[in-house]
Amino acid sequence: MPIRRLICIAYWAFLTLLLLAPDPLALLGIERICTGPGSIGVHFSFFVVLAVVVMAAQLNLRSVVLLAILVAYAIATEALQWLVPGRTVELEDLIENLLGLGAGVAIWWIARRCFARKRGSRSTARWAR
Repeated sequence: MPIRRLICIAYWAFLTLLLLAPDPLALLGIERICTGPGSIGVHFSFFVVLAVVVMAAQLNLRSVVLLAILVAYAIATEALQWLVPGRTVELEDLIENLLGLGAGVAIWWIARRCFARKRGSRSTARWAR
């Protein structure tokens, strides 16, 4: 199994643990973090990384299927927080999850296009000699 798939699995498991733990900060060894405006973007950041590592893992699934799985995961983990003591389901978090996925997929798509162009220009330069 390629290392990027192992990284994907490890990150996805880590994120699930954080999203469904009663006190995710305690798992990270953090006593307290400011809430309110300072916490904006936490879910977004985690889901950007998730989308990038899933796309980089190059799983044998169509991009549309991967995106559907990621969206279902974002919705399910937020909904499951209702069952976890001390956690709440928040629409803002769900929106951050989905926007993070969109941004992560966009970053991956743009990066692939840029690297493909660079590779293409290098191979074209070789043939021009």
